[in-house]
Amino acid sequence: MNKQLRVSETDKRLHAFGTPNQRGLFKCVILFMFMFGVGMTWDAATAYGEGLELNVNAQKAWDTVLNKADASAKRSLLQAYESAGKWKTQEGVWQQKIKQLHKANADELVQLRKAIRETDAVKLTALQKSLEDTQVRYEPLFNLYRSLNQQMSAAKAVQNKEWRAALHAQAETLKPLVKLAREDIRTRKASLAEARKQKNAEIKRLRTMLIETTAVKKQIQTAQKQVSLARERYASVLRSFKQILKKVEPARTLTALNSLAAAAEKWASARQNIYTLEQKVSEIYVKVGKEVRSRPK
Repeated sequence: MNKQLRVSETDKRLHAFGTPNQRGLFKCVILFMFMFGVGMTWDAATAYGEGLELNVNAQKAWDTVLNKADASAKRSLLQAYESAGKWKTQEGVWQQKIKQLHKANADELVQLRKAIRETDAVKLTALQKSLEDTQVRYEPLFNLYRSLNQQMSAAKAVQNKEWRAALHAQAETLKPLVKLAREDIRTRKASLAEARKQKNAEIKRLRTMLIETTAVKKQIQTAQKQVSLARERYASVLRSFKQILKKVEPARTLTALNSLAAAAEKWASARQNIYTLEQKVSEIYVKVGKEVRSRPK
């Protein structure tokens, strides 16, 4: 008996519709219709004018214009509204893509400059170490040869021919070895100097490739001015559109909407142009990066 008292009012109403299975099916139908209705409302809200910036009063005025317009005018108004919103949304999409690509390009430039500075660094370090190790290895030979020559000078000063002759014989034995050692060091120094020369030439070449972005970046600066002008134009047309909405005149509203759509399209196109230019910068960086990575380690 208590369970019967707890039966909901809804179930009481549904009781008249037949068996429990039939009532369950009816509930599902009602739920589906509710969800479908919400979905249709959402789709209508997002399909028309996504991206437009209408405050509460402007939105009310827009609804009033739609209610006043006949079927044909209403259809044209909604299409123009959708077009304006689409282009405004596209402008935002391009802006975000530009932001991401510009940051990626900036990060890549930092890495490229570092890599260019370090061009042939491993090779040069190895050549420098080889030269220094060779000089250390030959230092005892040079010291001995230098010492023999100094002693020969001392023997000559005291006119000790036998001592001088013995020292001379030792010096002559070392002379070919000293000559080879000095030639070895000269060769290694020449290799190091040539490697440094090649490094400087390569750095200059790679930096010259990077300079190709200078012209593109100037174009980006010009394009940014165009974006600013397009943004100001859009803002002006949007203000005009909101003012015309208050007049509740479908024909004038349609004209204003078409102007707004055109302004939004121009703004989006200006953004897209910047993105295209940023892509050119990226392509140059990729080309330089390939050159850097192709260098032997």
